[in-house]
Amino acid sequence: MSEDTNTPAPRRLRDGAGAAQFFQVGTDTITNWLHRGYIRAYRIEGVRPLQYDLDEIERAFKVHGPARMRDGRKRGAKGRVVPLVVVASEGSDQ
Repeated sequence: MSEDTNTPAPRRLRDGAGAAQFFQVGTDTITNWLHRGYIRAYRIEGVRPLQYDLDEIERAFKVHGPARMRDGRKRGAKGRVVPLVVVASEGSDQ
């Protein structure tokens, strides 16, 4: 069997509280990262809280460095909220 390399990896999405808990920061920190433009948030139809991709946050740490991302100064609203279409795969319980 060969694997299809064009299939994107599934996103590891969490709400703000879940992402904050995963990275051991406050929920305000996740919101600040969004507003500074370090990360994006995803809005899924039918799901109230914004969702954050854990892999994207890890990449932001590598690009910007944890010291810069943890700087407490506000930098403005550069964040993006991206609508995300979720396609249920066969055999999925969604």
